[in-house]
Amino acid sequence: MQSFIQIYCAGAGLRARTEVHNNKGRSDLEVSSGFRHWVFEFKLVKDDESPEKKLREAEIQMKERSYGLSEAHLEIKGMALVFSLKDREFVKWAEIL
Repeated sequence: MQSFIQIYCAGAGLRARTEVHNNKGRSDLEVSSGFRHWVFEFKLVKDDESPEKKLREAEIQMKERSYGLSEAHLEIKGMALVFSLKDREFVKWAEIL
């Protein structure tokens, strides 16, 4: 799913990078557009897992690991997205940071 979104963004002329490292971990996808820098964290839920719990995990992970701060000169926006294998779609999302 992150590769599909990376290719889509790159096709639109945006700077899209996956697995961007910092000293605390690595974000799933980062996309720069003009003065804004988007940081995406994806979580996958299987049959009986809670999408709400996975969303909260993504929010905590993004904040604790300071994703996107290497682009501090830009406006940073974070997105946590939860994808359901059963439903084959994003079932939860939240803007973070």
